[in-house]
Amino acid sequence: MRAVVAVIAVLGGLCWVGAPWVDLLAPVGAALLAVGVAAAGTRLVSKGPVWLRLVAGLGFLALVGSVVQVLRDNLDDTTVYLACGAVAVVVGGIALSRRPPSRGSHTR
Repeated sequence: MRAVVAVIAVLGGLCWVGAPWVDLLAPVGAALLAVGVAAAGTRLVSKGPVWLRLVAGLGFLALVGSVVQVLRDNLDDTTVYLACGAVAVVVGGIALSRRPPSRGSHTR
């Protein structure tokens, strides 16, 4: 699941990096990044009921969305698309390159 979320983040980030030149990529990238951010937010709650994970995911999505909106209010859209897209690509790439956590209480 973690790899899928990372790939979605990378694809959404690449869409936003290309959005200043191709208008259709902005909403596609926004949708991909929304899914990726919400899924990443559900991973903030390691153990807990499903409803708590969903609330954490939606809350994280709202937080990131509000930060992006503040950036869009203060900067031009091209800068926001390029910067946020680059951050999404880097974070998704780091998540893809990391080893999955081991399963077991005595493994390192």
